[in-house]
Amino acid sequence: MRRENAIDALYEREYDTLCRSAYRMLGDWDAAQDLVQDTFLLALLKQEELPCHPAPGAWLTETLRNLIRNERRRLVSHGEVPLADVELLPAEAPTAFADILPTSLTAEERELLTGRFERQMSYRELGAMLGISDGACRVKLFRTVEKCRKLL
Repeated sequence: MRRENAIDALYEREYDTLCRSAYRMLGDWDAAQDLVQDTFLLALLKQEELPCHPAPGAWLTETLRNLIRNERRRLVSHGEVPLADVELLPAEAPTAFADILPTSLTAEERELLTGRFERQMSYRELGAMLGISDGACRVKLFRTVEKCRKLL
């Protein structure tokens, strides 16, 4: 049997079972189907070895379980807001970085923090802007960040 036919046969035989199993684990039919499709994409990448595997169905099941675990971890660490809830979020204008800095900072300290953290400027660029060396810029920035922490 050709490799492509072996994958096709596995797809025909296992797809529905894997979808139902993934749905029971996830509770979301669309996500279950997506992960089963991802499982078969991985099977296609392994099409050289998979037909020789002693239990290709078990390989698919275990691969699907791993994908589901990874998806759950991703959802926990990167919480998602459903699109239906997005319209419920308040439409606030983003706050400028300079506006959240303590008012007791000097203009130079504010410029230093804004340049480094908002505009992503290098120490060399900041030093040139302030007319100081890279090393002096690093020290000044460190002290400014510490001062800012105390004030916040």
